[in-house]
Amino acid sequence: QGWGDNATRVALPPSRYFRRFDFQEWGVPAGLFSVCRSLGNGFFRRTMDSHGVQTLRVGEVDCATLCDEYFSIVRQSFSIHNDFLDGIFDFGNLGAGGGKGGDLMSRTECGKFFVKQLNTGDAKTLLDSKFLQAYVDLVSTKTSLLCKVVCVFTHPTLGRFLCMANCLPTHVRSWSGLYDLKGSADDKVMVEDGEVVEEIHKRCWNVSWMVCEASGCGKGIPASRTRYLSGKKRAYNLPVYLTKTQRVEVMTAMTRDCAFFEEFNLMDYSMIVGVHRPAPGEANAELQKSQNGLHGTAYASQHGGDTTIVYFGIIDFLQSWTGGKKCAHFVKLACAPPPISTVSPRKYAKQFCEFFNWKLRGVAHALPPHYADLNPQGQVQGVHVGKVLQEVTQLRAAVTKMDLKLTEAERRVRELETEKHETDFHDAR
Repeated sequence: QGWGDNATRVALPPSRYFRRFDFQEWGVPAGLFSVCRSLGNGFFRRTMDSHGVQTLRVGEVDCATLCDEYFSIVRQSFSIHNDFLDGIFDFGNLGAGGGKGGDLMSRTECGKFFVKQLNTGDAKTLLDSKFLQAYVDLVSTKTSLLCKVVCVFTHPTLGRFLCMANCLPTHVRSWSGLYDLKGSADDKVMVEDGEVVEEIHKRCWNVSWMVCEASGCGKGIPASRTRYLSGKKRAYNLPVYLTKTQRVEVMTAMTRDCAFFEEFNLMDYSMIVGVHRPAPGEANAELQKSQNGLHGTAYASQHGGDTTIVYFGIIDFLQSWTGGKKCAHFVKLACAPPPISTVSPRKYAKQFCEFFNWKLRGVAHALPPHYADLNPQGQVQGVHVGKVLQEVTQLRAAVTKMDLKLTEAERRVRELETEKHETDFHDAR
Protein backbone atom coordinates (compact mmCIF):
# COMPACT_ATOMS: atom_id res chain seq x y z
CA GLN A 1 0.00 0.00 0.00
CA GLY A 2 2.98 2.34 0.08
CA TRP A 3 5.55 3.21 2.67
CA GLY A 4 3.48 4.81 5.42
CA ASP A 5 0.04 6.38 5.59
CA ASN A 6 1.12 9.78 4.26
CA ALA A 7 3.84 8.70 1.87
CA THR A 8 3.65 8.63 -1.91
CA ARG A 9 1.74 5.51 -2.90
CA VAL A 10 2.24 3.11 -5.77
CA ALA A 11 -0.95 2.00 -7.50
CA LEU A 12 -0.86 -1.79 -7.52
CA PRO A 13 -3.02 -4.42 -9.21
CA PRO A 14 -4.54 -7.25 -7.12
CA SER A 15 -1.76 -9.27 -5.52
CA ARG A 16 -2.64 -12.44 -7.39
CA TYR A 17 -1.69 -10.64 -10.62
CA PHE A 18 1.79 -9.51 -9.43
CA ARG A 19 4.47 -10.33 -11.96
CA ARG A 20 8.22 -9.91 -11.92
CA PHE A 21 8.24 -7.26 -14.66
CA ASP A 22 5.71 -5.19 -12.62
CA PHE A 23 8.28 -4.91 -9.85
CA GLN A 24 11.09 -4.16 -12.32
CA GLU A 25 8.96 -1.38 -13.83
CA TRP A 26 8.52 0.16 -10.37
CA GLY A 27 12.27 0.02 -9.77
CA VAL A 28 12.08 -2.60 -7.02
CA PRO A 29 15.33 -4.61 -6.56
CA ALA A 30 15.17 -8.24 -7.65
CA GLY A 31 16.07 -9.41 -4.13
CA LEU A 32 13.18 -7.45 -2.67
CA PHE A 33 10.85 -8.97 -5.27
CA SER A 34 11.78 -12.47 -4.12
CA VAL A 35 11.15 -11.59 -0.50
CA CYS A 36 7.83 -9.97 -1.36
CA ARG A 37 6.73 -13.11 -3.15
CA SER A 38 7.88 -15.36 -0.32
CA LEU A 39 6.11 -13.24 2.27
CA GLY A 40 2.92 -12.92 0.23
CA ASN A 41 3.81 -9.45 -1.07
CA GLY A 42 4.20 -8.39 2.54
CA PHE A 43 5.99 -5.10 1.79
CA PHE A 44 3.27 -3.94 -0.59
CA ARG A 45 -0.03 -5.13 0.85
CA ARG A 46 -1.37 -6.21 4.19
CA THR A 47 -1.31 -9.97 4.50
CA MET A 48 -3.87 -12.16 6.21
CA ASP A 49 -1.94 -12.30 9.48
CA SER A 50 -5.00 -11.54 11.55
CA HIS A 51 -7.88 -13.78 12.55
CA GLY A 52 -10.14 -10.76 12.87
CA VAL A 53 -12.41 -10.24 15.85
CA GLN A 54 -15.25 -12.42 17.08
CA THR A 55 -17.60 -9.57 18.00
CA LEU A 56 -18.15 -5.95 17.03
CA ARG A 57 -20.03 -3.33 18.98
CA VAL A 58 -22.70 -2.01 16.58
CA GLY A 59 -24.49 0.91 18.15
CA GLU A 60 -25.30 -0.44 21.59
CA VAL A 61 -25.38 -4.12 20.60
CA ASP A 62 -22.59 -6.71 20.62
CA CYS A 63 -22.82 -8.65 17.36
CA ALA A 64 -20.95 -11.78 16.29
CA THR A 65 -18.85 -11.33 13.16
CA LEU A 66 -18.69 -13.58 10.11
CA CYS A 67 -15.52 -14.22 8.08
CA ASP A 68 -13.76 -11.38 9.87
CA GLU A 69 -10.34 -12.82 9.06
CA TYR A 70 -11.01 -11.30 5.62
CA PHE A 71 -12.91 -8.11 6.44
CA SER A 72 -10.42 -7.13 9.15
CA ILE A 73 -7.81 -6.78 6.40
CA VAL A 74 -10.04 -4.32 4.55
CA ARG A 75 -10.44 -2.33 7.78
CA GLN A 76 -6.69 -2.37 8.37
CA SER A 77 -6.02 -1.23 4.81
CA PHE A 78 -8.19 1.85 5.32
CA SER A 79 -7.19 2.51 8.96
CA ILE A 80 -10.63 1.66 10.37
CA HIS A 81 -10.55 0.75 14.07
CA ASN A 82 -12.60 -2.18 15.34
CA ASP A 83 -14.79 0.14 17.42
CA PHE A 84 -15.85 2.19 14.38
CA LEU A 85 -19.56 1.34 14.82
CA ASP A 86 -19.65 1.72 18.61
CA GLY A 87 -22.38 4.17 19.60
CA ILE A 88 -22.99 5.63 16.12
CA PHE A 89 -25.70 3.33 14.76
CA ASP A 90 -29.32 2.74 15.75
CA PHE A 91 -31.03 -0.44 14.56
CA GLY A 92 -34.35 1.34 15.14
CA ASN A 93 -33.63 3.51 12.08
CA LEU A 94 -33.54 0.56 9.69
CA GLY A 95 -35.93 0.92 6.77
CA ALA A 96 -36.41 -0.24 3.19
CA GLY A 97 -33.32 0.73 1.26
CA GLY A 98 -35.15 1.72 -1.89
CA GLY A 99 -33.76 -1.12 -3.98
CA LYS A 100 -35.85 -3.80 -5.65
CA GLY A 101 -34.89 -6.34 -2.99
CA GLY A 102 -36.43 -4.35 -0.17
CA ASP A 103 -33.61 -5.16 2.26
CA LEU A 104 -33.49 -3.08 5.44
CA MET A 105 -30.79 -0.43 5.47
CA SER A 106 -29.66 2.66 7.34
CA ARG A 107 -26.56 4.80 7.59
CA THR A 108 -24.42 5.58 10.62
CA GLU A 109 -24.69 8.93 12.38
CA CYS A 110 -21.44 10.09 10.79
CA GLY A 111 -22.71 9.16 7.33
CA LYS A 112 -19.52 7.29 6.44
CA PHE A 113 -21.04 3.80 6.54
CA PHE A 114 -24.23 1.98 5.57
CA VAL A 115 -25.55 -1.05 7.44
CA LYS A 116 -27.67 -3.28 5.21
CA GLN A 117 -29.56 -6.51 5.77
CA LEU A 118 -27.73 -9.42 4.14
CA ASN A 119 -30.18 -11.57 2.19
CA THR A 120 -29.60 -15.22 1.36
CA GLY A 121 -28.54 -14.67 -2.25
CA ASP A 122 -26.01 -11.94 -1.44
CA ALA A 123 -24.68 -13.97 1.49
CA LYS A 124 -24.02 -16.94 -0.79
CA THR A 125 -21.78 -14.74 -2.92
CA LEU A 126 -20.16 -12.58 -0.25
CA LEU A 127 -19.29 -15.30 2.27
CA ASP A 128 -17.68 -17.65 -0.23
CA SER A 129 -14.00 -17.94 0.73
CA LYS A 130 -12.72 -17.83 -2.86
CA PHE A 131 -14.72 -14.67 -3.58
CA LEU A 132 -13.67 -13.08 -0.29
CA GLN A 133 -9.97 -13.64 -0.90
CA ALA A 134 -10.17 -12.14 -4.38
CA TYR A 135 -12.34 -9.24 -3.16
CA VAL A 136 -9.97 -8.39 -0.31
CA ASP A 137 -6.98 -8.53 -2.67
CA LEU A 138 -8.73 -6.19 -5.08
CA VAL A 139 -10.08 -3.49 -2.76
CA SER A 140 -6.94 -3.44 -0.60
CA THR A 141 -4.99 -2.08 -3.57
CA LYS A 142 -6.98 1.18 -3.21
CA THR A 143 -7.27 1.35 -7.00
CA SER A 144 -10.65 -0.38 -7.31
CA LEU A 145 -13.97 1.42 -7.78
CA LEU A 146 -15.81 -1.19 -5.70
CA CYS A 147 -17.67 -0.15 -2.58
CA LYS A 148 -15.75 -1.38 0.49
CA VAL A 149 -17.53 -3.99 2.62
CA VAL A 150 -15.81 -3.65 5.98
CA CYS A 151 -17.61 -6.26 8.08
CA VAL A 152 -20.45 -8.78 8.22
CA PHE A 153 -22.16 -9.49 11.52
CA THR A 154 -25.17 -11.22 13.05
CA HIS A 155 -27.57 -9.27 15.26
CA PRO A 156 -28.88 -11.40 18.16
CA THR A 157 -32.50 -11.10 16.93
CA LEU A 158 -32.54 -9.34 13.55
CA GLY A 159 -30.24 -11.62 11.58
CA ARG A 160 -27.24 -10.96 9.33
CA PHE A 161 -26.05 -7.57 8.14
CA LEU A 162 -23.16 -6.18 6.14
CA CYS A 163 -21.52 -2.82 6.72
CA MET A 164 -20.13 -0.95 3.72
CA ALA A 165 -18.36 2.34 3.35
CA ASN A 166 -20.14 5.25 1.72
CA CYS A 167 -18.55 5.67 -1.73
CA LEU A 168 -19.31 9.41 -1.59
CA PRO A 169 -17.72 11.99 0.76
CA THR A 170 -19.86 13.23 3.64
CA HIS A 171 -18.70 16.85 3.54
CA VAL A 172 -20.58 17.55 0.29
CA ARG A 173 -24.00 18.79 1.34
CA SER A 174 -25.45 19.65 -2.07
CA TRP A 175 -24.80 17.64 -5.23
CA SER A 176 -25.12 19.14 -8.69
CA GLY A 177 -25.92 15.64 -9.88
CA LEU A 178 -26.08 12.19 -8.33
CA TYR A 179 -26.65 9.30 -10.71
CA ASP A 180 -27.22 5.54 -10.50
CA LEU A 181 -25.93 4.14 -13.80
CA LYS A 182 -25.87 0.70 -15.40
CA GLY A 183 -25.61 1.65 -19.05
CA SER A 184 -29.22 0.56 -19.61
CA ALA A 185 -32.79 1.86 -19.48
CA ASP A 186 -32.58 1.42 -15.68
CA ASP A 187 -30.28 4.46 -15.32
CA LYS A 188 -31.70 7.19 -13.08
CA VAL A 189 -31.06 10.56 -11.46
CA MET A 190 -31.15 10.54 -7.66
CA VAL A 191 -30.25 14.21 -7.06
CA GLU A 192 -30.35 17.05 -9.56
CA ASP A 193 -29.26 20.61 -8.79
CA GLY A 194 -29.35 19.88 -5.07
CA GLU A 195 -32.89 18.43 -5.07
CA VAL A 196 -33.79 14.77 -4.55
CA VAL A 197 -35.62 13.27 -7.55
CA GLU A 198 -38.38 11.01 -6.26
CA GLU A 199 -38.65 7.57 -7.85
CA ILE A 200 -42.11 7.16 -9.36
CA HIS A 201 -42.38 3.69 -10.85
CA LYS A 202 -45.02 2.50 -13.28
CA ARG A 203 -47.05 -0.43 -11.96
CA CYS A 204 -49.49 -2.80 -13.66
CA TRP A 205 -52.48 -1.11 -12.04
CA ASN A 206 -51.52 2.30 -13.51
CA VAL A 207 -53.31 1.53 -16.78
CA SER A 208 -53.84 5.20 -17.62
CA TRP A 209 -50.11 5.89 -17.27
CA MET A 210 -49.28 3.02 -19.61
CA VAL A 211 -51.74 4.25 -22.23
CA CYS A 212 -50.50 7.85 -22.01
CA GLU A 213 -46.83 6.89 -22.16
CA ALA A 214 -47.38 4.48 -25.05
CA SER A 215 -49.36 7.04 -27.05
CA GLY A 216 -47.06 9.96 -26.27
CA CYS A 217 -49.85 11.87 -24.50
CA GLY A 218 -48.63 13.30 -21.20
CA LYS A 219 -51.95 14.55 -19.82
CA GLY A 220 -52.65 11.56 -17.61
CA ILE A 221 -49.14 11.29 -16.18
CA PRO A 222 -48.31 13.02 -12.85
CA ALA A 223 -45.62 15.71 -12.99
CA SER A 224 -43.44 13.71 -10.58
CA ARG A 225 -43.52 10.72 -12.93
CA THR A 226 -42.66 12.95 -15.89
CA ARG A 227 -39.71 14.44 -14.01
CA TYR A 228 -38.48 10.97 -13.04
CA LEU A 229 -38.71 9.73 -16.66
CA SER A 230 -36.91 12.75 -18.10
CA GLY A 231 -34.25 12.34 -15.40
CA LYS A 232 -33.68 8.74 -16.48
CA LYS A 233 -33.02 9.86 -20.05
CA ARG A 234 -30.64 12.61 -18.90
CA ALA A 235 -28.80 10.16 -16.65
CA TYR A 236 -28.18 7.87 -19.61
CA ASN A 237 -27.19 10.59 -22.10
CA LEU A 238 -25.35 13.13 -19.92
CA PRO A 239 -21.57 13.16 -20.61
CA VAL A 240 -19.11 13.19 -17.71
CA TYR A 241 -16.01 15.30 -18.33
CA LEU A 242 -12.58 14.28 -17.02
CA THR A 243 -9.02 14.93 -18.03
CA LYS A 244 -7.45 12.40 -20.38
CA THR A 245 -5.32 10.96 -17.57
CA GLN A 246 -8.29 10.71 -15.21
CA ARG A 247 -10.37 8.95 -17.83
CA VAL A 248 -7.64 6.36 -18.42
CA GLU A 249 -7.37 5.76 -14.66
CA VAL A 250 -11.12 5.28 -14.21
CA MET A 251 -11.51 3.03 -17.25
CA THR A 252 -8.52 0.90 -16.22
CA ALA A 253 -9.97 0.36 -12.75
CA MET A 254 -13.43 -0.33 -14.18
CA THR A 255 -12.14 -2.88 -16.69
CA ARG A 256 -10.31 -4.74 -13.93
CA ASP A 257 -13.37 -4.63 -11.65
CA CYS A 258 -15.65 -5.93 -14.40
CA ALA A 259 -13.24 -8.80 -15.08
CA PHE A 260 -13.56 -9.66 -11.39
CA PHE A 261 -17.38 -9.64 -11.64
CA GLU A 262 -17.33 -11.80 -14.74
CA GLU A 263 -15.00 -14.30 -13.05
CA PHE A 264 -17.51 -14.77 -10.22
CA ASN A 265 -20.61 -14.78 -12.46
CA LEU A 266 -22.00 -11.47 -11.15
CA MET A 267 -24.19 -8.90 -12.90
CA ASP A 268 -26.71 -6.08 -12.33
CA TYR A 269 -24.21 -3.86 -10.49
CA SER A 270 -24.43 -0.06 -10.66
CA MET A 271 -22.04 2.85 -10.80
CA ILE A 272 -22.82 5.73 -8.45
CA VAL A 273 -21.56 8.97 -10.02
CA GLY A 274 -21.53 12.11 -7.91
CA VAL A 275 -20.90 15.48 -9.58
CA HIS A 276 -20.05 18.38 -7.28
CA ARG A 277 -19.51 21.98 -8.38
CA PRO A 278 -17.50 23.75 -5.67
CA ALA A 279 -17.73 27.48 -5.03
CA PRO A 280 -15.37 29.63 -7.13
CA GLY A 281 -11.80 29.30 -5.89
CA GLU A 282 -12.70 26.49 -3.44
CA ALA A 283 -11.89 23.48 -5.61
CA ASN A 284 -8.45 22.79 -4.10
CA ALA A 285 -9.82 23.18 -0.57
CA GLU A 286 -12.55 20.67 -1.44
CA LEU A 287 -9.92 18.26 -2.74
CA GLN A 288 -8.03 18.50 0.55
CA LYS A 289 -11.20 17.41 2.36
CA SER A 290 -11.57 14.49 -0.05
CA GLN A 291 -8.18 12.90 0.64
CA ASN A 292 -9.71 9.75 2.07
CA GLY A 293 -9.33 6.40 0.34
CA LEU A 294 -12.47 5.08 2.03
CA HIS A 295 -14.79 6.81 -0.43
CA GLY A 296 -14.18 7.20 -4.15
CA THR A 297 -11.27 9.21 -5.54
CA ALA A 298 -12.05 12.87 -6.22
CA TYR A 299 -11.50 13.76 -9.90
CA ALA A 300 -11.38 17.54 -10.34
CA SER A 301 -11.23 19.22 -13.71
CA GLN A 302 -12.34 22.22 -15.75
CA HIS A 303 -14.35 22.13 -18.95
CA GLY A 304 -16.07 24.98 -20.74
CA GLY A 305 -15.50 27.33 -17.82
CA ASP A 306 -17.12 24.83 -15.45
CA THR A 307 -15.19 23.33 -12.52
CA THR A 308 -16.40 19.92 -11.32
CA ILE A 309 -15.29 17.27 -8.85
CA VAL A 310 -16.55 13.80 -9.79
CA TYR A 311 -16.72 10.68 -7.61
CA PHE A 312 -17.30 7.07 -8.72
CA GLY A 313 -18.28 3.95 -6.80
CA ILE A 314 -19.61 0.53 -7.90
CA ILE A 315 -22.39 -0.85 -5.67
CA ASP A 316 -24.84 -3.79 -5.60
CA PHE A 317 -22.30 -6.21 -7.07
CA LEU A 318 -23.37 -9.41 -5.26
CA GLN A 319 -26.13 -10.49 -7.66
CA SER A 320 -25.41 -13.85 -9.30
CA TRP A 321 -26.70 -14.97 -12.69
CA THR A 322 -29.40 -17.22 -11.26
CA GLY A 323 -32.26 -19.13 -12.84
CA GLY A 324 -34.65 -16.36 -11.86
CA LYS A 325 -32.49 -13.76 -13.60
CA LYS A 326 -32.31 -15.93 -16.71
CA CYS A 327 -36.12 -16.10 -16.83
CA ALA A 328 -36.37 -12.33 -16.23
CA HIS A 329 -33.99 -11.83 -19.16
CA PHE A 330 -36.53 -13.23 -21.65
CA VAL A 331 -39.41 -11.27 -20.11
CA LYS A 332 -37.48 -7.97 -20.33
CA LEU A 333 -36.21 -8.84 -23.78
CA ALA A 334 -39.83 -8.95 -24.93
CA CYS A 335 -41.33 -6.11 -22.87
CA ALA A 336 -38.69 -3.66 -21.56
CA PRO A 337 -37.05 -0.86 -23.57
CA PRO A 338 -33.47 -1.58 -24.64
CA PRO A 339 -30.77 -1.75 -23.54
CA ILE A 340 -31.77 -4.04 -20.66
CA SER A 341 -29.66 -4.82 -17.59
CA THR A 342 -30.82 -8.42 -17.05
CA VAL A 343 -28.22 -10.08 -19.22
CA SER A 344 -25.43 -12.61 -18.66
CA PRO A 345 -22.36 -11.52 -16.64
CA ARG A 346 -20.13 -11.49 -19.73
CA LYS A 347 -22.54 -9.37 -21.75
CA TYR A 348 -23.27 -7.14 -18.75
CA ALA A 349 -19.56 -6.41 -18.18
CA LYS A 350 -19.08 -5.65 -21.90
CA GLN A 351 -22.16 -3.41 -22.00
CA PHE A 352 -21.12 -1.64 -18.79
CA CYS A 353 -17.58 -0.87 -19.96
CA GLU A 354 -18.67 0.18 -23.44
CA PHE A 355 -21.24 2.56 -21.97
CA PHE A 356 -18.72 4.32 -19.75
CA ASN A 357 -16.13 4.29 -22.49
CA TRP A 358 -18.63 6.44 -24.41
CA LYS A 359 -19.93 8.45 -21.43
CA LEU A 360 -16.59 9.55 -19.94
CA ARG A 361 -15.12 12.34 -22.07
CA GLY A 362 -11.40 12.91 -21.57
CA VAL A 363 -11.33 16.46 -22.90
CA ALA A 364 -11.36 18.47 -19.68
CA HIS A 365 -8.34 20.35 -18.28
CA ALA A 366 -6.57 19.84 -14.98
CA LEU A 367 -7.09 22.42 -12.24
CA PRO A 368 -4.32 24.94 -11.64
CA PRO A 369 -2.12 23.94 -8.67
CA HIS A 370 -3.23 25.25 -5.29
CA TYR A 371 -0.21 27.57 -5.15
CA ALA A 372 -1.24 29.37 -8.36
CA ASP A 373 -2.43 32.97 -8.15
CA LEU A 374 -5.60 33.31 -10.23
CA ASN A 375 -7.34 36.35 -11.64
CA PRO A 376 -11.15 36.76 -11.38
CA GLN A 377 -11.54 34.84 -14.66
CA GLY A 378 -9.73 31.84 -13.16
CA GLN A 379 -6.59 32.30 -15.24
CA VAL A 380 -3.12 31.85 -13.73
CA GLN A 381 -1.31 35.16 -13.29
CA GLY A 382 1.44 34.12 -10.87
CA VAL A 383 2.31 31.89 -7.93
CA HIS A 384 2.16 32.18 -4.15
CA VAL A 385 5.79 31.77 -3.10
CA GLY A 386 4.82 30.75 0.44
CA LYS A 387 2.59 27.93 -0.81
CA VAL A 388 5.34 26.73 -3.18
CA LEU A 389 7.83 26.56 -0.32
CA GLN A 390 5.30 24.67 1.79
CA GLU A 391 4.79 22.19 -1.05
CA VAL A 392 8.55 21.68 -1.41
CA THR A 393 8.88 21.10 2.34
CA GLN A 394 6.12 18.48 2.28
CA LEU A 395 7.70 16.71 -0.70
CA ARG A 396 11.09 16.64 1.02
CA ALA A 397 9.52 15.15 4.13
CA ALA A 398 7.76 12.49 2.03
CA VAL A 399 11.00 11.62 0.20
CA THR A 400 12.90 11.39 3.50
CA LYS A 401 10.26 9.10 4.95
CA MET A 402 10.33 6.96 1.81
CA ASP A 403 14.11 6.72 1.99
CA LEU A 404 13.95 5.56 5.61
CA LYS A 405 11.39 2.91 4.73
CA LEU A 406 13.45 1.66 1.79
CA THR A 407 16.56 1.52 3.96
CA GLU A 408 14.68 -0.55 6.53
CA ALA A 409 13.31 -2.82 3.81
CA GLU A 410 16.78 -3.40 2.37
CA ARG A 411 18.13 -4.17 5.84
CA ARG A 412 15.37 -6.72 6.32
CA VAL A 413 16.08 -8.24 2.90
CA ARG A 414 19.73 -8.77 3.88
CA GLU A 415 18.66 -10.37 7.19
CA LEU A 416 16.29 -12.75 5.43
CA GLU A 417 18.88 -13.66 2.81
CA THR A 418 21.41 -14.36 5.57
CA GLU A 419 18.88 -16.50 7.43
CA LYS A 420 18.09 -18.38 4.24
CA HIS A 421 21.77 -19.05 3.53
CA GLU A 422 22.29 -20.29 7.08
CA THR A 423 19.27 -22.54 6.82
CA ASP A 424 20.45 -23.95 3.49
CA PHE A 425 23.90 -24.53 4.97
CA HIS A 426 22.49 -26.45 7.97
CA ASP A 427 20.18 -28.45 5.71
CA ALA A 428 23.11 -29.36 3.49
CA ARG A 429 25.07 -30.63 6.51
